[in-house]
Amino acid sequence: MTEKSTKFVYLPGAGGGGEGDLAAMAAGLDLPVGFEPIRYPGWQRSMAEGFSAETLLEELTAEIEKKVPSGPIRIMGMSIGGHLGYAAALRLQAKGREIAGLCVVDSFMIETSKPTSGWQGRALAEGMDLLRKRRFMDLARFARSKAWRALLRLGGKPLLKMLGRASASGGMNSLLAADAVAERELSMRLLIGHLAPWLVELDHEPVPLSAPVALLRTRVSARDDVAWMRRCPCVTIYEVPGTHQTLFEAENLAEMRKAFGAAAAEFNRSSAALLETSA
Repeated sequence: MTEKSTKFVYLPGAGGGGEGDLAAMAAGLDLPVGFEPIRYPGWQRSMAEGFSAETLLEELTAEIEKKVPSGPIRIMGMSIGGHLGYAAALRLQAKGREIAGLCVVDSFMIETSKPTSGWQGRALAEGMDLLRKRRFMDLARFARSKAWRALLRLGGKPLLKMLGRASASGGMNSLLAADAVAERELSMRLLIGHLAPWLVELDHEPVPLSAPVALLRTRVSARDDVAWMRRCPCVTIYEVPGTHQTLFEAENLAEMRKAFGAAAAEFNRSSAALLETSA
C-alpha cells in the first residue's frame, strides 16, 4: 500500500480470508487502493466466558481506530463483515470520526444461525461448478468443509459444549491443528452463533448511518435492498454478476472491479466535497 493510496479497512466474511481476491480486484483500478484486513477471533476466544457480539464489536471498532488513527475512515465489509462494518461505522461516527465510505459486499440479512432455505441446492450447484472447472483440490476442500459444517449443525449446542470441555484439556488444539478446514468451520459456526441474534435486534429499529454507502450485491440478495436502505439512506446499489461464492471468479472479476472502482471514486468525491464545505 502506497502513501497516496485510498485505504479501506476490510472486514471479511465469517470464514475470514479474501485478501487475495481484493488484491486481484484492486490491481486493475484507475485509482490506487489498499486494504487493511481485520481478523476475527478464533474458536478459543469465541468459547471464552463473557464473549458476545457486543464484545466483538467493541474490539473491532478499537482495531479500526488503530489502523486509521486520524482522518476519514473507509470500511469494506464482505458478507457478515458488511453488517459489522455498518455497526462499527455508527459507533465511530458517534465518537466524532468521519466515515468517508462504507462498501458492503453481498451482505444478505441474517435472521437465524440455522441453514437458510434452499442451501442443499446451492451447495450442490457450487460443487458441480468446481467439478465442471476441474478444480479437484478445491472440490475436496469444499466437501470436507460441508461435512464439518453439517456435523456442527447437527450436534448443535451439546456438541459445542463438549468441544469447549475438550479445549480446556488441550485435546481440541491437537485435533484442529491437523485440520485447518475443521478449525475454520468451528470458528465460523461459533461466530455466527454469537452474531445472528444480535443482527436480528439490529434491524428492529435501525439507526440511519449518515455516510456514503455502496452496496455491491448479486441478484439473489436484491430482496434485502429495502433493509439496507433503512440502515443507510445514502446507499448506492450496484448489482454484480455471479453468486455469493463466485463474486471474484475470473468471469465476474471485471464487473466487481468496475462497481468497486465507481464506489471508491464516489467516496473520494464526497470526502473532498466535505472538506471544501468545512474549510
